This record gives sequence, structure tokens and C-alpha cells, in this order.
Amino acid sequence: MVDLRSPAVRRVAVVAFALYLVVLVGVAFFPLPGDPRPGTEGVVPVNLALSRPDLLGGWEAQRNVLMTVPFGVLLPLVVRWRYELLLLACVGVTLVIETGQLLGSLAAGWAWRAFDVDDLLNNTVGALLGLGLAGAVLAWRGRRRGGPRRLPVLRLLPGALAGALVAGALVSTATTPVAAPLVDACAGPPALAVTQLADHGTAYASPDGSVCVVDAQGGTSSLAADTPTGVVSEVQIADGGWQVGVIAPGDDPTTDGAGAPVDAQPVEGSELLVWSRPLPLGSAEG
Repeated sequence: MVDLRSPAVRRVAVVAFALYLVVLVGVAFFPLPGDPRPGTEGVVPVNLALSRPDLLGGWEAQRNVLMTVPFGVLLPLVVRWRYELLLLACVGVTLVIETGQLLGSLAAGWAWRAFDVDDLLNNTVGALLGLGLAGAVLAWRGRRRGGPRRLPVLRLLPGALAGALVAGALVSTATTPVAAPLVDACAGPPALAVTQLADHGTAYASPDGSVCVVDAQGGTSSLAADTPTGVVSEVQIADGGWQVGVIAPGDDPTTDGAGAPVDAQPVEGSELLVWSRPLPLGSAEG
């Protein structure tokens, strides 16, 4: 039976840990900032909105969990720290990565990498999973060698909690219905009756209840079935122009949502009402 606490095992673990840290730095910080991407200059890349990780279909979430598992596995084989310090190290390494990426972006002047709370959580979960796995193996080997018969439950708890988080995310991902793709109502020809919008265009519905509005100049606007009441498009020409808007189901069908009267028309196959009205002369740009 191999003694996981032996000097030989520790030397191998030190080499493996050093190689792992090189790979981790490469994954987290390379390639270095070059020319800024369009729309990223002057942006402070901080995302503090926590979202559900897609561990079944999202490689980004899976990668952020897996990339720190070796840290938690190897760390207790390399150092002889108290368990509390090992826990802090698992949390600290993820914080160092995210903070380093943020500082790099600030130094570059564009959003090269983001401080992302989702990545922070996933990296921490991965490190704690690795630490829990290492703790379980060390405890089991210790019992086999005549050590204490009781497992150190408190030391295994962080890994168990991390495992529960991963399991919960997997179950949540597997049981949440896949969002239906957005339908472009203007992608196909009208399947039902076409509604005439005064002299400012037409509207027709798609099978999912969304509406395609075609203005008098041939421009199109695809409106989702849950589009809120209000103006959705505006065309300006030399002699004025016109606005097009919708009335959502349940809202007052006689006003545009801001109190102005409108003549809303029903569209066959949709619960939305559509209206158009002229813009006053002189409202056109230029």
C-alpha cells in the first residue's frame, strides 16, 4: 500500500502541482491583451449577476469547475497546512484568478477578461470538490493503516457541499425546459389574413403568435407575441412619416400606452393589436 504522506509521493505531487499551476496560468491569462475588440474599450468588465450554470450543455461552466479540481486534489499532498488554511487557499486561488483578469483588463484599457461571479463560484466548487476527494482518499487510507475508525466528517463537508451544488445544478439543468428559439415572423409569407394598417403598411401573424409588420416602404419588423404596449417602429420621410405600435393583451385597446388615442387593428392568429398613425409635417430628420 502506497503511503500518500511519504516523501516520494510528496515530491511527485510537487512536480505535478507545479506543472498544473503553469497550465492554470496559461488558461486564465493567455493570450495576453493585444488590440482591443470593437466595443470593449473603456468597459469595466465586472459581472456580479449570478446565474444557473449549464453543466450539461455549457462547456464554459464545465471548464470552470474542472480547471480547479486538480488544485484541491494536489494541495494537501504538497503542503501540510491545517484544513482551514486549505479551504481558504481553494477560495483564494479563484479570487486571485478573477482579480488578476480584472486588473489586466483595467491595465489594457479594454474588456480583455471579466471579473465574473459565475466563474468565481464554479472555480471554487471545483477546488472544493478536489479537496473533498483528496480528504476522502486520505481518510480511507488512514483507516486502512490502522488510524481512527471515524471519518473526519467536518473535513469532508466542504467537498460534500460542493458536490451537492454540482448535483443540484445538473438536476436543475436537466429538468428546466429548453427555451423555444425566437421566431422571425417575417421569415415566411403570410399564412393567415393580412391586416391593413391604414395606408402605412400591413401586418400578419406567424404560427407562434408573433407578428410581422411591413411598412409602406417595404421595411419589416418582427414582434414577439409578448411585446409590450407601445411604439415599435417609426418611419420618417420628407413630408412627415408614421409610427407603428402594438397593444398587448389586456391593455386598453384605444390608447398607445402613453394616453394618446389610436385605432388598433386585430391581427388574425395573434393576440396583439397593431396600429399606425401619421407623424406631423416637419418631424422628419434633416
